[in-house]
Amino acid sequence: MSAHAQTHLWTDTYNGGIVVGSFSIGDQASGIGALYMQLPGGATVRRSTMYAVNIGGFPSDSVSITLGSIPITFNPSTAGPVFYSTYGPVVLHSVDLTSVLDPTIGLYTLDASHDFTNFKEFILITEYELAGAGPITVDIFHCNLDSQLEENYTVHTTFPMATDAPVAFATMGAYALNEWVDYETVIVNGTVLGRFHGADFNAAAGNNFGACATFHYANGTFEGVGDDDPDQAIEGADVLSELSGLVAHGDQSFQVTYRHSPTTLPMQQSDNIVNMMVVAYSGIPCFPTVDLLGPDTTLCAGDSLLLDATRPGAQYLWQDGTTDATFLVTDPGTYHVQWLHPECEWDADSIVVEYVSAPFTGFTGDLEICNGATVVIGGTPVPDVNYSWSDGSTEMPRTVNSEGLYTLIATVDGCSFTDSVAVLESDCDHLVELPNVFTPNGDGSNAVFMPISMLGVDRLSFTVYNRWGQVVFQTTSMDLNWDGRTGAGKPVPDGVYFWILEHVPSHAPDTLISTHGSVTLLR
Repeated sequence: MSAHAQTHLWTDTYNGGIVVGSFSIGDQASGIGALYMQLPGGATVRRSTMYAVNIGGFPSDSVSITLGSIPITFNPSTAGPVFYSTYGPVVLHSVDLTSVLDPTIGLYTLDASHDFTNFKEFILITEYELAGAGPITVDIFHCNLDSQLEENYTVHTTFPMATDAPVAFATMGAYALNEWVDYETVIVNGTVLGRFHGADFNAAAGNNFGACATFHYANGTFEGVGDDDPDQAIEGADVLSELSGLVAHGDQSFQVTYRHSPTTLPMQQSDNIVNMMVVAYSGIPCFPTVDLLGPDTTLCAGDSLLLDATRPGAQYLWQDGTTDATFLVTDPGTYHVQWLHPECEWDADSIVVEYVSAPFTGFTGDLEICNGATVVIGGTPVPDVNYSWSDGSTEMPRTVNSEGLYTLIATVDGCSFTDSVAVLESDCDHLVELPNVFTPNGDGSNAVFMPISMLGVDRLSFTVYNRWGQVVFQTTSMDLNWDGRTGAGKPVPDGVYFWILEHVPSHAPDTLISTHGSVTLLR
């Protein structure tokens, strides 16, 4: 399975360094370990976070441990990302220790000696600031794919990476036992770095699992602690890698694959868990990302394009005066963005977006046809447009003789458009339609109220009422017409009159159909 499923937990850029310590109790129920947090003299803690991984438990679980003299409680309020594994839920907890961590203490004892079973991995990440130190960027990721034979991630760093300094890459893994049947192979940008397995130098007594990275990075110096070697290769419990030889100067992403050892035992094929990734590097905040908005493009009518001009620390000004980092394009035009940054200067970027218009289909609305009749649907074909109907026909226009929904697909310049028309059959042997206005004013035009159409009628009764409900005219003659006079021959005044028509259709002699309406008489 291949997916990009890591959560970017944290990013920071500052002048100083980072120290990462980790401790795993593996398959033990409890344990005591050591975390090395040696900070340089004069350093101040910028941010310190203790992460704990609850494997097979739930976000509602709670446990208390101590880090030196610091009490720490993990409970539902500290629970963060969750994914599901062979063991059930894997829950990442975090507690902020910035205000309580003592920068002068170089070694902390982590006491997890209570029998709480599911909290297995403990990772302490401390950023520190130091006068005169160079800049560093830290990105922390949570790996939230279920354990599988292979997990694939795309790691996106906050800034482009400078390769004239080390690029520190650390993996926090769990449950990799040995180099024969239970290990984890690490691959970055297609290069196999090696495989990790076994326990850290600081793992609990009797624990054979839980390789996690422990390192220090500052001023372009990458140092491993204990059994972690800050080179490119990985072997045994060593899960540090120096990636400056595997990424190009200015790259802002790389591919990581964790491949579990295949065995004949199904449980061992998916029991290894990768918890977190940490990347520490020298960033290039003003790296000239060329053509950030992309090349000029053409979209299909109705499509949209999200332009992303994000550059860390920048402010934005688009062609319409908006200041978001992104801009949603829904119309053709030229779009451009300018950046304002306290340290960097970038030229404005622009993109021209054109749209392919929907071709003419000739549909103006639903159609009615008489039983057995035909109707032409669609319009005159447009050059360079390919037409096809949902029933496979390619005629344009086409003649149809049955009712249904006809859908036309028109394709032009790589864009497809659809339009539909409903054809309905009606019994045209029976049709009654009356007008809504007539003018008996003596000019000989439209002087009589009479049917526009009347087909298939055997008998009828027609009555006209004034607005007070009085009958002003009535007839049963098949030659239905009214000249605007009463039965006594007296002209009625201008106004609106209401009529009721009852009739028997020829095709259904036992059916009486009653319709009603109104007509305006104007003299």
